[in-house]
Amino acid sequence: MRDSENVESARRELGEKLAAYRRAAGYSQAEFARLVTWSRSSVANVETGRQHVPREFWKLADAALRADGVLLTANDKIETVVRREREEAVRRARPLLIAVAKDNGTGTTGELVQWTRWAPGQSGIGDGLPDVIALAASDARGHAEKLAVTEIGPGMAEQLKADVVRLGRAYVSAPPLPLFAAMYRSLGHLQAALGQKAYPAQVRELSFLAGVLCGLMANASLDLGRENAADDLARAAWTYGRTIDHSPLMGWARGTQALAAIWEHRYPDAAQYAQDGLTHLPAGMGAARLHAIHARALSAHGDQAQARAALKAAANARADTYRDELHDGVAGEFAFDDAKLWYYHALTYVDAGNPAKAEGAAAAAIRLYQAAPVRLRSYGCEALALVHLAIAQLMSNKLDDAAETLGSMLVLEPERRISSLNQHVETCRGLLRGAAYRDARTARRLEEQLAQFSGASAARALPSGR
Repeated sequence: MRDSENVESARRELGEKLAAYRRAAGYSQAEFARLVTWSRSSVANVETGRQHVPREFWKLADAALRADGVLLTANDKIETVVRREREEAVRRARPLLIAVAKDNGTGTTGELVQWTRWAPGQSGIGDGLPDVIALAASDARGHAEKLAVTEIGPGMAEQLKADVVRLGRAYVSAPPLPLFAAMYRSLGHLQAALGQKAYPAQVRELSFLAGVLCGLMANASLDLGRENAADDLARAAWTYGRTIDHSPLMGWARGTQALAAIWEHRYPDAAQYAQDGLTHLPAGMGAARLHAIHARALSAHGDQAQARAALKAAANARADTYRDELHDGVAGEFAFDDAKLWYYHALTYVDAGNPAKAEGAAAAAIRLYQAAPVRLRSYGCEALALVHLAIAQLMSNKLDDAAETLGSMLVLEPERRISSLNQHVETCRGLLRGAAYRDARTARRLEEQLAQFSGASAARALPSGR
């Protein structure tokens, strides 16, 4: 059903008003199109009244042109008129056909339908049956169009995704606290977008991105020493994943909950979280991460045989060709490469009291991290690998080697000194204060340097939240 002449005229007037505001602001159609994330041709069509665009376009236009709601208000008035006209047309059309079901008297379930006949010219009939069909089609089309209108502009979801991917990839090389603030702002934008009218595919995409951000914020919370907040954010990420049935996101969230449990020494809980994650994500990089976390929990709990089996499973999953949009698509902090796998080997062997294997695994991780481009080089994992190399060396009475190893880590900037690093530095300090190094001047000096290192960290600057 075509819009009335009044509506078409109002759309042309609104388009002319948009063009006037645009020119007054000094924008070309192409420049303005970029501001509202629509195409230049769409802007041209809207300005001549030839194209109907959703409400979100007018909200963005008002903001970009500082029109104080004039354009949005005018559009809302037009849409109110359109809705009323269509409702009236439907009201007049519905009496035209009346179906009456009657028993056909044969004892079967068949029905005879008697259609009431209407003659052309009767009240409310217009030109007869063909108009009824046209009005019914218009009713259906109008309702479908109403459902199809989205307030998420064609460029909005794309921009939000780009922001999330950028944050995920920046995480490996940037300090956690400023990134957490940026993530929080982006999450607010996503939550606002999810509150608007959107296509189902857009809702799924925005929910996925919100879950990704919650996962990143959970990781940052762990790095800043806030395990409780990390657990809450990981649960939120899991809920987003469950809502859209996104297995990689659910698996990641369970792995992060397992890490929070490990840092609170709840090793059986950590193992259970990792195993649950593997029910959602049995292959690929995400599965390799979950197996590695499982190995760490098992080793810390004293089950070395099962820990070795989990490490083997992690290596097999890492070699799998399975790919997903989180670990391989967003990548960055979500990627689980060979360097990180060797780092987890080192963690597990230290917990198992096997310094020789821990030293070899940590050295392999460090070589791989140092060979990577700076933007892809996880400073946190590299620093942790250095600490675990030093722990293994101290366990093997290699004090001078440990001092050299830790010298490379002590230069890390305070804002990059994450909470888990401080925890493992304390393990080094405990070994240096032990009987084996009681009379060693190098050990005393190194222990003092480590104490100063831990005291000046991003995690220590924040309240504990407990």
